Amino acid sequence: MKERKNWKDLFPTPIYTLASFDIKLPRSEQEKTYYVLKSKNWVNVVPVTKSGEILLIKQYRHGIGEVSLEIPGGIVDEEGPDSELTSVIRELREETGYATDPNKIKLLSKFSGNPAMFTNWSYSYVAYDVEPMFDVEFDEGEDIEIVIKSPKEVKQLLLDGTIHHPHMAAALGIYFLQGS
Repeated sequence: MKERKNWKDLFPTPIYTLASFDIKLPRSEQEKTYYVLKSKNWVNVVPVTKSGEILLIKQYRHGIGEVSLEIPGGIVDEEGPDSELTSVIRELREETGYATDPNKIKLLSKFSGNPAMFTNWSYSYVAYDVEPMFDVEFDEGEDIEIVIKSPKEVKQLLLDGTIHHPHMAAALGIYFLQGS
């Protein structure tokens, strides 16, 4: 692993911090400054009902200026060794009102959002036997609609590009590849 020296936080925002560091180039003795976005880790979850349907959410996304069909997820705000799992449980409850026994939530995989630009990781989970148990607790900027689809329908939504968020597509792809 190459040593990244002289880290500088250049422009902090509530979600990311634009940062820079210096690193020695691989085929010379020169150093170059690189720029990255520092962020907390992210999580998402494939929520599966007792009947085997998949819970999706529709929400407006500012980056593309459109509604996006996704699975629940968000930023890891918690601290500690089980912070990702705790965040998944919280995000599922807040965005959908659904929950399940924590023992029925399993890690699918860990992804890099974009290893060239982001410093964080995205953890994808599956939650089995989810059911509505709570009132939703949307963040100030959220307006989420719950959509329940069969696995066959979700596969088609992936294939036709309706589900286009790469972290969601990756989580669902791993879920389906595992034979679920």
